[in-house]
Formats: sequence, C-alpha cells, structure tokens
Amino acid sequence: MKIAVVVTSLPLDGIAARESLDLIFALAAVDHQLSVIFSDDAVYQLVKADDSAELMVKDFRRSFKLFELYDIENLYICAESLRQRQLQANALVLNVQPLECDELSQLLYTQHHVIKA
Repeated sequence: MKIAVVVTSLPLDGIAARESLDLIFALAAVDHQLSVIFSDDAVYQLVKADDSAELMVKDFRRSFKLFELYDIENLYICAESLRQRQLQANALVLNVQPLECDELSQLLYTQHHVIKA
C-alpha cells in the first residue's frame, strides 16, 4: 500500500515531531511503500543544529539514519516551505528531494492514503 506521511511539526514542538517519526517507522516495518514529505515548519527538523543539550531535549534527528535501515527512500521536502524560510535543500541534515506544489499534488494523488503527522 502506498502511503504518504506529511510531516509538519516544528522540531521542538512538544513530542509531535518524535511521534511523526515513530509513525513512519511503524508503517515501514509492515512493508508499506512510504513517501515522507517535510512541509511547513517541519523543514526546520532538517536544519543542521548545534548540540541540543543546551535546549535540554533529546535530539531525535539521529533517528533519521533509520530511514535507510527501514528502506524508506522516498524523502521529499516542500520547495515552497524552504523558500519561505530562506533555506537551501543542500544545507540540510537529510538528503531530500525538493518538490514544487504541483509536483507534491501529483505525488499525493498517486497515494492510497495520506497522513498528516
């Protein structure tokens, strides 16, 4: 089953960002074909940052390394969200493919389910 998970949470907005990752890994563990899309403020999850110890939170971004282990290869980011936040895709901690709004719409149209996380 083709499932798109659209991640929209800020990295330090409670536990929402961590729970999004947990959902993604749970879906991948049961052999769903996943597409993960970082959009809106979730693009900040991919920004290289200094040690999170100063913020007194656990840096869940180390879990991004598990995408490869779970064979999650379809990683995307909303190009408009990047532009709005003046960020560049090549400066992120994860190799994601930027998609324009029409490309995102096309991708979502081909999915069996879309989950906003």
